[in-house]
Amino acid sequence: MKFTHRQLLVSALVGLAVTSVMPSRAALAQNRVFIEQVGSSNTVNVTQVGGGNQVGSSTTSSKITGSNNTLTSSQTGESNTTNYTVVGSGNTISKTVAGDTNQITFTCGDGTTACSSVTSTMNITGDLNTVTSTIKGSNIANLLNITGDSNTVTQTITTNNSSSNITILGDSNTFISSMTGSSAGGGHTLVAAITGTSNTHTVTQYGIVDTVVNIITNGNSNAVTVNTGK
Repeated sequence: MKFTHRQLLVSALVGLAVTSVMPSRAALAQNRVFIEQVGSSNTVNVTQVGGGNQVGSSTTSSKITGSNNTLTSSQTGESNTTNYTVVGSGNTISKTVAGDTNQITFTCGDGTTACSSVTSTMNITGDLNTVTSTIKGSNIANLLNITGDSNTVTQTITTNNSSSNITILGDSNTFISSMTGSSAGGGHTLVAAITGTSNTHTVTQYGIVDTVVNIITNGNSNAVTVNTGK
């Protein structure tokens, strides 16, 4: 069977990821990587250390479609699950997870094949964190840093030229962010810094105007709801 350069690249990278978790034959079986790559000039780096890590699965497969995409995923710990869908070109996605039983579901573009020049970076340190991101559009920057346990972040960004920068330090926090609508062309902006435990934030930015939201929360059991746009 003759392999293309892209197929060789992905196969080699998957081999490296599996080789890095070879303390035993059982540990090797628990780490799973599935990558479906279509396009050209894609760069994929996957590093998994520990047992039970996954990047994609038989039910929700990892997928990279387009050109000039760069995907970097590093997981350290046990029972982590990461599912990717990247559609478009010029994307840069980097995910670093250190801890146990963290789940990341990332969808950049799908359906009508949007998602160009999107930069998404996530750094998660802790256990039992859940992140769900849906990004569809152009020139979107999405940054997320979590240090703590049992935090839940759900993001929907479909407005062009929008940016989101969320930092969470603490445990059992919930953050829900939505950026929709055409805006006025400049996109929506969200900057949030959360420190504490059991805080709940819901931010909705929408409409035909550009909106800017800055949130700083210190303490425990705070509830914040922000709705902007028209």
